[in-house]
Amino acid sequence: MSAVDPSVRMSIGEVLRELQGEFPELTVSKIRFLESEGLISPERTPSGYRKFSPADVQRLRFILKLQKERYLPLKVIREKLKELESGRIRAGDLAGEAEGHSEFKEDLVAYDQAAVPLERLEEVVGVTTHFAKTLEEYGLICSHEGEDGPYYEREDIKIIRVAQEFYRYGLEPRHLRMYESFTDRELATFEQVVLPALKSKDQEMRKSALENLSRLVELSRELKDLLLKNRAKEYFRRYHFPVPF
Repeated sequence: MSAVDPSVRMSIGEVLRELQGEFPELTVSKIRFLESEGLISPERTPSGYRKFSPADVQRLRFILKLQKERYLPLKVIREKLKELESGRIRAGDLAGEAEGHSEFKEDLVAYDQAAVPLERLEEVVGVTTHFAKTLEEYGLICSHEGEDGPYYEREDIKIIRVAQEFYRYGLEPRHLRMYESFTDRELATFEQVVLPALKSKDQEMRKSALENLSRLVELSRELKDLLLKNRAKEYFRRYHFPVPF
């Protein structure tokens, strides 16, 4: 299978064209329906347009195959995906259920965590609602209101998981406020660069500005990683221990 650029984003129409060869009956309405059922969770632009990552498309393809080749209802598919995401089953276990469909093994990728209802947070993610609410109080995550009550989007779930790992080392949510404060200052700096173009009526200028913002985020992540490693490696050298990074 050829490598796919994880930064690529597709519109719902592009996703439809990508998958209709395999699933001729697929429609835009069907994709929207699966999203409304919480089975896929594409990003949204500031204007509200859906943008699908390669992982989103792969996840959608897998769902459609479960429907087409195994005739599974959405309730069962939802549970299978949650079992995969929570680690209760492995991709190989589910592929083994596919009765000879070896392509399932290729379709099972490390999905981003889908949106999780607050009431199922402990079951799916393994953290208490109190822990999540504490992260909310410190501005690290934000719950969203859905038809079935509050839920967390996948980026929030990733933050919860990282915060949970920090907690195991003795760092509580209150200690993580520095990240939230720094992020606000950093974004404000980036806004000075891209906001003038984002306010333009020229669509190409707005697109270019958002691409620049994406690149700035990548550069920031790389710089912070390098700076922290540079500072931390002094401790390893001081105590004559091999630098692990």
